[in-house]
Order: sequence, then C-alpha cells, then structure tokens
Amino acid sequence: MLLFFDIDGTLFDDSRNLPASVLPALTQARKNGHYLFINTGRTLCNMDHRLDGFPLDGWIMGCGTRVLFRGKTLKSTEYDPVRSLCLRKIFLEEQIATVYECDTAMYFDPLGPENPAIPEFMDFARKAGIARLISETDPEFRAVKMFCFSPSPAPIRKIEEKTAAVGMPYAAIDRENGRWEMVPASCSKGTGMDLIRKALGVPVEACYAFGDSHNDMTMFAHAGHSIAMGNASADVKAACSWVTARPEDDGIRKAMIHFGIIADPEKKSVPSGD
Repeated sequence: MLLFFDIDGTLFDDSRNLPASVLPALTQARKNGHYLFINTGRTLCNMDHRLDGFPLDGWIMGCGTRVLFRGKTLKSTEYDPVRSLCLRKIFLEEQIATVYECDTAMYFDPLGPENPAIPEFMDFARKAGIARLISETDPEFRAVKMFCFSPSPAPIRKIEEKTAAVGMPYAAIDRENGRWEMVPASCSKGTGMDLIRKALGVPVEACYAFGDSHNDMTMFAHAGHSIAMGNASADVKAACSWVTARPEDDGIRKAMIHFGIIADPEKKSVPSGD
C-alpha cells in the first residue's frame, strides 16, 4: 500500500511538535512493506529537515510540482526566468503581495505591495538561508508556486484569468484568512500521487492519504482511503472517508491501526487452548 502524509497539522501537531507515537508507527508501517511518502506544499528549497532519518520512500513537493521517489526525480515543473518575470508582471499588475516559492529559494519582490505577513515569511526564509529578492538578471528565478495575500478573492480570480491567457495557467487554493496558494493548474497533491501510483503499478484502492487542510483536498480525491485529522475543519472532514484523532492524540497511529496498516501493540494475541 502507498501512504501519503501532509506535514504540519498531520504528522506534527498545530504547535509544530512531533507526537511520540508518529515515528514508531511509520517505522512499523515501512517494516510491514508499505511505501511512505510526504505530500507537501513546500518546494525543494524548503525541504523539511525535521523529517531527516524518517523511513520515507519519496516526496511530493510544491503541491505536485516536484515528485521524488527514492532519490530519483519523476517530475519537475518550473518556468524559465523569462516566463517567470512574465508571471511576476501579472502579480504586480493586480497588486498582490506574493512570496515566490521556487526550488532554489523563496523570492520576495522589492516592487510588490506591503503586507503584514510578508515580514513573517521573510524572517523564516532568512533564518533558513533561502531568502532572495527578485532581480531581472537572476538566472535562478524560476517560478514554481506562489503564496499570496488578498482579503478579497477577486484579484486572485484575475490572476487565474491572466495566467491562463498567457499560456501559464495557475489555480488558487484558499488557505483561509486572506491567504492563497497559487499552483500550476496541471499540478496538485493528487496528480503527484497518481504519478507515483502508476509508476509502481498500484491501484487507487491501495492508496491512503492523511491530511488536515484545504490543500489536501486533491490528495483525498486521489486516494482509495482518505483520512482527516481531528484538527481539520468541518469541510475537510466531510471530504474524507474516515476521521481520526488530532495529531497530539495519536491520530496517525490510531488511523493506521484502524485500517490494519500496523497492529495495535496494546492488543496481545490470546493462545488457543489444547
């Protein structure tokens, strides 16, 4: 079976702590012969090193824009610098505060509008050593996905229309509270799963997806078994086939036991009588 996991709010709790039951559950699942994948919105530059040493078979990154399987790149989606600057022009026209999450770095636009959330992202990126300002001469500015800030959906819909008109269509994911992920329309967490599933010859019924947020919805739609964490919103839970406990309440381990992926260590077999 193929198991796909979101990171924050799923493997880690809402305070970014890893529950003690997660790693043993993943390790046992791997020993039982299952494949384990991280399915995240993070791009390559922002690889989550909290997961170093985990028994993983691969990553789906940037909401399906990059797919890795045991060190091999199965898919990589990005635009060259010329087309990336064309995208930048569209975002500037709509005056959308934007963080460009590229594979090489997180780019910030010195010409973009101000937004209270931008310094938060900038501080994170600087500490991680992946912050850059957009320059028209930077050959590594290759747009992949964007994180945008707009209290109204109207400018976001304009972005969708304008990127489609120039042959680089993007689709928006509402992350709530005026935050939006912009992803190439041909990519999603679900399409990344399909690529891995087909490469391994595994039917959709043998795929399990674990998540908690709106950008996990396509992941749920491409899995035979979709599991929402207990901290997920009501609409996310409604989109899933099963709801488990919150991460800090051992939601991952409980879901794996429920589906027979791992055994319940608290249940011991009773020997039969003579």
